[in-house]
Amino acid sequence: MSKHLYFYSDASEWGGQEILSARIANILAESYQVHFFFSAQKFDSELYPSIERIPLPYHSQGPFPIVRDRFSGKSGKAFKLLKEHGAGSANFRQLIICPGNIERCIPAVVAASKLNLELISYYPMAFTQKESLAKFGTLRDRLALKVYPKISKWIVNTPYQERLLRRFIPSETPVFQLPNPLTYQEDAAPKAPSEVRNIANIGRLYFGQKGQEIIPPLASLLKEKGVHFHVIGQGPDRDIFNKMVQDCGTSNVVHNYSWLSPNEVKEKLQNQMDLLLVTSKFESGPMVLFEALQCGIPVLAANEEYAKDYRLPCWMTYDPGNVQDAVQKILDLPQAWNQKTFEEVRQFLFAGRRDQEFQQQVLNIFSQI
Repeated sequence: MSKHLYFYSDASEWGGQEILSARIANILAESYQVHFFFSAQKFDSELYPSIERIPLPYHSQGPFPIVRDRFSGKSGKAFKLLKEHGAGSANFRQLIICPGNIERCIPAVVAASKLNLELISYYPMAFTQKESLAKFGTLRDRLALKVYPKISKWIVNTPYQERLLRRFIPSETPVFQLPNPLTYQEDAAPKAPSEVRNIANIGRLYFGQKGQEIIPPLASLLKEKGVHFHVIGQGPDRDIFNKMVQDCGTSNVVHNYSWLSPNEVKEKLQNQMDLLLVTSKFESGPMVLFEALQCGIPVLAANEEYAKDYRLPCWMTYDPGNVQDAVQKILDLPQAWNQKTFEEVRQFLFAGRRDQEFQQQVLNIFSQI
């Protein structure tokens, strides 16, 4: 008799966390009978046909989802839906939630507790709300402390995320590390920049995490050099960002795009960009950093704590928040470029992230779970 796995995601948006959750479910569908409760409609087309799709009649909602989703009737709907699909039966004793951060999937956490289901969390971001500069961060973190004990096993994607998570869970709680996989099958040849004219920045426009507020002043200092910034992504700080761009007099050199598909990102990085600028203040593991390296172009990343695990050479990092240092690193890039070092970075970072390696790690982890 085949074993059953039940996944749950109540995110309304389709982003990196949801893409990876679907990818994991598809890998497991080769060996298990997989069922997936979801809110984001994109799951319907991304999950393999053999996976049972179960749309949720709600989605996680901010601000303050840890409270709003707890007292909105969603927990009752989750309880009913889980029960209808056999929660508590011999086949359905575990639920794998894919929250992205501790405030997501609260209806499932509440319902699973009532149904005596074991909760496993694929949870790649262990930063607190206070650390991410969220409103009412201290209060939200205090409430979140009630959620951690309800999870029996965790899956994170970097050693740094495990270190952060261990602050809130008992030492004996199992934590599995599953590095983010590479997006593309092939690696492009390294492209030595003779000059830096086009710089990409990709991610949700949210200054508290992604740090894009540094881009307008950067662009102001570099516009006379003919440098253009291509900012790909939307988010809550888009209007503020656009106003900063206008106030800095950089509207003609800072271009803001909506979200692009992986293939569109690949084409832009590989054929149009000279550099990827990673301005994030914290990350679980920025997929775009690996995508740029796969496309053969260097990155320039804020040397935050999470980035130090990547062992980037000094010419690929800048002091966080230091506009002058970032400007100098951009101007110096053509001379600082070192193909041997670039290839060594790729070799180190790509280890264990190839498709077959990632699939095997997924199967190994879930065989233990």
